[in-house]
Amino acid sequence: MSHKIKLFMWGYQTHFRASLEYRAKHVFELLGAETEPKVLLVGLRRPGLQPGHLVCMEPEDGEWPLVTFDALDEKVAQAISLHPEQRMFYGDERTMREKPERIRRLAVADEVKRSLDTEGQKLGRRTFCSPAYPVGDYDVVCALQLPERLFRQYPPFEATWQGEPYEASLIHSCIKVLLNEARGGLALPEPGRSGDEMRSAEEIIRRAASNFMRTPFIVGKFCTCDLFEAVNRLSQLRYEGRTGTGLLVLASATDANITYVLRLARPAALSETRWARKLLQMATLEAALIAEYDVVVGLGRVSDVSAPPFSVEFLDHHQWDLRRGDQVLLRCRFGEARLPQEPIGKERFIENMRRVFEGIDEPAIARFRIVLDLLAQLHHGSSLVIATDAASEAQRLARQGTVIAPTPLSKELLERATSIDGTILADKEGVCHAIGVILDGQASDESTPSRGARFNSAVRYVSAAPAPRMAFVISEDRTLDVVPLLRPRVERSKINGAVIAISSATLDNYHKPRSFLDDHRFYLNAEQCRVVNEALDRIESESREIGQVVILTSRFEPHPAFNESYLKEDATVG
Repeated sequence: MSHKIKLFMWGYQTHFRASLEYRAKHVFELLGAETEPKVLLVGLRRPGLQPGHLVCMEPEDGEWPLVTFDALDEKVAQAISLHPEQRMFYGDERTMREKPERIRRLAVADEVKRSLDTEGQKLGRRTFCSPAYPVGDYDVVCALQLPERLFRQYPPFEATWQGEPYEASLIHSCIKVLLNEARGGLALPEPGRSGDEMRSAEEIIRRAASNFMRTPFIVGKFCTCDLFEAVNRLSQLRYEGRTGTGLLVLASATDANITYVLRLARPAALSETRWARKLLQMATLEAALIAEYDVVVGLGRVSDVSAPPFSVEFLDHHQWDLRRGDQVLLRCRFGEARLPQEPIGKERFIENMRRVFEGIDEPAIARFRIVLDLLAQLHHGSSLVIATDAASEAQRLARQGTVIAPTPLSKELLERATSIDGTILADKEGVCHAIGVILDGQASDESTPSRGARFNSAVRYVSAAPAPRMAFVISEDRTLDVVPLLRPRVERSKINGAVIAISSATLDNYHKPRSFLDDHRFYLNAEQCRVVNEALDRIESESREIGQVVILTSRFEPHPAFNESYLKEDATVG
C-alpha cells in the first residue's frame, strides 16, 4: 500500500522511524514493561539553502500537528545565542571550529523537546530527544515519547552530581542508548534503507545495564570497570559445587556506616572471579561483602539504614538483584537485565481474572493476587491451575496426582506443595483439591519449544478445557506467566471511528487511521476487515506522482481468537 511523503527530508525516513519505534518496543518488551513507545522524527531546514518546508515531521499526519513547531527556527536562533557553551573556550582549534555546529545541534534538540513537552505533559507523556544530526537539507531530531505512568511504576533514584539534580534508572539508560543508536543511524548513508542501522534490543539492554552500573553516584566516582559483567561472572561461578548467595554492598572502604567483621589486608578485585567467589561464600544478608566498586575490601554490616548504600543481592545460580535499600533497581536472570516489575500489573490482573472467570468476586481475586505474589517469591519453579471444575478434575486425574481434602490455599500449603513435582489444582474460590498433578491436554498453537515442559503442559491443559481455567507458571529462572493472559480491551468507538475515517479517506489523509488500524489488527471483525480492505484498494488506485516514495501495508484478515469480549464501551458512557 502506498504512502506519499509530503514533508520530505530523505527517501527512507518512514522506514527509519518505523525501525526505531520497533526497536524501542522490543527493548521495553524484553525489559518487562507494558508500554507503547512512540517515535517522531522532526527536521529543521538548515540555514542558507533554497526555499523548502521549514519544518518536516515523520509521521507527517500523526497525532502531533505541524503547528506544534511554529517559529521553531526563531526559537533555535535565540537558544543558540543564549547557549551555555557560548562561554566555553577550548584549547584546540578543531574543537573551537566545531563548536557552532555542536551548539546548533543541541539547541535544535532542546527546542524540539520543549515544543513536544508543552502538549505531551497534558497527555501524561515524557519526551526524550537525540541531538540533531544533518540528513539531506535538515537537522533531524529523533524524539522518543513514553507515558509518565512508566516512571511512576519504576521510579528512578534521585541524586545530585556536581551540584546538579539527576535521575537514574535502567529505563533512563535504555533510553539514552536507544537515542545514541538512532543518532548513529542518522549518520549512515541513506538511513533506513538497510533496516539494520542499530544494535539488537538485547545488545541495547546489555549496554544500558552496563552503563547504569557505571554511574558515578553509585559509589561517588567514575570507573571503567564493567561492574555488570563482573557481577554476572561472579553469580555464575559455584564454590565446591555450591551456589553463591548473600549480599555485596557497594560503598567506600572508609564509610562510617560500615562495621567490619573482617577487613582484607589486600583488596580482592571483582575481576579476579575465583577469589571474589570464594569470599562471597562467607557473605550473608546480615554480614555482607563490602566492595569499593570494583574491589572487595572486607566483610561487614551496614549500621545506618536511613541512607542505604547500593548493593547486589545474590539469589541463586546466575540470578541477582541491584538494590538501594528495599528498592530493586535492576534484576538480572541468567545474564539478562530486566526491570523489577510485578509479575503482572494489578489492574490487568483484575481484568484478566474477571474476563476468564465470569462472576468471580473481589475477595477471591484478592486471594489469588496474594497467591501469585507468594509463588513469585519462591526460589524454584512451580505451577498452579485455577479451574471452575477443579473438584471433578481432581478425581479424574487422581492417578496422575495426589487428591487432598478441600483446603484453602495458604503460604504454608504453597511452600510444601511446590516442593514436589506437578501442579497445584484449585477452584476459583481459592480452595485446593489436589497437588503434584501431572496435567494432560492436546497440543496447542500457543505451545512453544522455546519454553519448558511446565509452561507447555499448562498451556495444553488450559486451552483444551471445556470450562474456564487459568494457570500461574513460575519457571526455574523465576519468569512468571499467567495463562491465558488476554489482550487488553480496546474501546469499541476507537475501532469504529478509525474504520469510518479510512473508508472516506484519500491518499493525502489516510495515514493516521491506517496506522492506528495496522497497530490494532486483532480487534477488527470480518466486516470491518472487508471495509478497510476496500478502502485500501480504492486509495491504492488513485494516481500518484512520478518518483513518489511508497511503503506497503498488508491486507486485513479477522483474527481467529478475536471476539466481542475484547471490546469495551467508552469510559464516559453510562
